[in-house]
Amino acid sequence: MSRKSWVIAAVCAILACVLSGCGSDDGDGARSYITSHYTRAANLDEKNNGRAYTANKQPGAVADEITKAARPLDRRTSGPATFLQYRDDIIAISPYGSGSKILVDDYRNGYRRHHAFVSVFGWPSNNSGFRGGGSGDGK
Repeated sequence: MSRKSWVIAAVCAILACVLSGCGSDDGDGARSYITSHYTRAANLDEKNNGRAYTANKQPGAVADEITKAARPLDRRTSGPATFLQYRDDIIAISPYGSGSKILVDDYRNGYRRHHAFVSVFGWPSNNSGFRGGGSGDGK
């Protein structure tokens, strides 16, 4: 293969990865996007490191923006709130005034905080990727 062919192949591979969201299913991209695009609201923080931000758009529109920046493993809506599941984080977006409150939690704390909602979605409590097995599995 010529050098030109290798360069073209590499560019195509990178482009395919970018377009498919390759590597974007973690919370780092979402956290980075949130911190740079929304207003930090420390007064709305919740116990156990729930970091709060605000936006002047409705929860669905904010969730759309975040998921475009960093593709979640899952996205679910329950009532007026939207939940985004990432490998290491759970992000809850709820109405706040005329806009939204964005609460960013590490996965474990987010699961505990929003258990009543996210457990119904079938999200695991620790997101280790293990979804259970047959009789006696893991013993």
